[in-house]
Amino acid sequence: MGFKQILIFLLVGAAFNQANAQSKNGSTKFQKQDIALLDILFKDSTHSLKLQLSSSLYDFGLDKREHRNIALVKQKKQIWIQPLASGKLFEVKKSKKGYELIRIDSTIHSGVNSSSYTFMLHDTLFQYGGAGFWHIRGIITYFSNKTHEWELYPSNQLLNGFDGFENYILYKLAASEHKLYASGYVKLQNTPSDLNIKVVDSCFEFNFITHTWSNLGATNPELIEMLNKDNYYTYQMDSLLIMRHFFDLHWLDFKNNSFGKINESKNREAKQKWLYLYNSREPFQHLQFNLGNTCYLVKLDQNFNTSYDTFNLSKADFDFKKTNYIYKKNNFLVSFYLNTFIPFFTPNVYILIIISLFIFFVLYRKRKKSVPKEVATILNDNFVNSLTIVEKELVQILYQQHLKGEEIAPKLINKIIGVQQKDTLTQNKSRSDHFLKINQKYKLATQQSLPLIVKSRDSVDKRQYNYGLESKYIQELAKHFKN
Repeated sequence: MGFKQILIFLLVGAAFNQANAQSKNGSTKFQKQDIALLDILFKDSTHSLKLQLSSSLYDFGLDKREHRNIALVKQKKQIWIQPLASGKLFEVKKSKKGYELIRIDSTIHSGVNSSSYTFMLHDTLFQYGGAGFWHIRGIITYFSNKTHEWELYPSNQLLNGFDGFENYILYKLAASEHKLYASGYVKLQNTPSDLNIKVVDSCFEFNFITHTWSNLGATNPELIEMLNKDNYYTYQMDSLLIMRHFFDLHWLDFKNNSFGKINESKNREAKQKWLYLYNSREPFQHLQFNLGNTCYLVKLDQNFNTSYDTFNLSKADFDFKKTNYIYKKNNFLVSFYLNTFIPFFTPNVYILIIISLFIFFVLYRKRKKSVPKEVATILNDNFVNSLTIVEKELVQILYQQHLKGEEIAPKLINKIIGVQQKDTLTQNKSRSDHFLKINQKYKLATQQSLPLIVKSRDSVDKRQYNYGLESKYIQELAKHFKN
């Protein structure tokens, strides 16, 4: 089979695979812990949920070699599974036979959105940030039901997001406000020498209506210290974010810039349930999440058997008397600088500025270097008068060949400068010396930047160079080297 046939076969195969990707089902070999988790989630038909799960615990029958984490998103009665570090998206279907994954995307890319923050906003699935290929992303994408692919959601600037299991950033989706809050963003410090991550400690909000990021202010050091001391779980609950820090539950309200503790009685109840379920000498894994006001404490023993307990939270459990700020609000000038001035200089604006400066520079140089005709004639006279007989003959031959649309070969040049009987090394050096002197004289006499004599590789023998004149200077040379 010829190369063209193989190429066509591969292209057709790739197109067929992409066009039919959404109709391919995932594996239905769910593990018992997968089924147990789905049983809990499908019992609730009214609330939403966003989870990031380790593929070592929950894989839903998918190939673990392709990803380390899985994003699970629940919207009322629907559940989606998104293997992070891929563009794949599956919907979970429940029937009398059990659970099944139905692939609904047509994407073929992978490796670019590991640890992205995946969430549902008004029936649209979004992803923010993520890492891949030694890079952390600051873009927002959404899953299009028309193209079955992840499309770019525009924003005024790029802030790198990273929803890892480590202590980095708190995220709060405020669906009713069409906003996403973040307690900071991350960046790679010393790439490519290392992959160390640094958290920029400023709180931001993204407005999905105006497509803009705004800097709210520096994150409270006390909150940063809490995030850096212990692994934490968060519960998205209405307008508040609930965070478990050690055994204490805290609430955070980004909109009103305040956070505080859950009252002591509810904290004691949650702590007792936590200790009763997780107080085990045997190895176990745990998972925590909430469905509405109900918080779930899930335990997986060493055989991956699932057990769980719950407790409820209500507004009466929030202690609003002792509060602290989440971020230190910027004054007007700082806010204008961070949220208006800096975001204005988007990549497109930078490109326009660079292009404008380049055009100005070129026009300025052209105007500065443009020489009146009378002066140009005098300068070219000086150049011609400075040439030796051999140099003048070389320029004359090059000019005549240029008029014919041809270049001159090294053999003719060797004959003119009298080295046709010499060895190749001597010929090359002699040609180079003559052309260098001619170009230097032309530059000194006329103040032009480009060399008069240029060389190019022979189209037949790539080892050989042919020589010609810079076409820009032909008009002036014509006055001195007419046939």
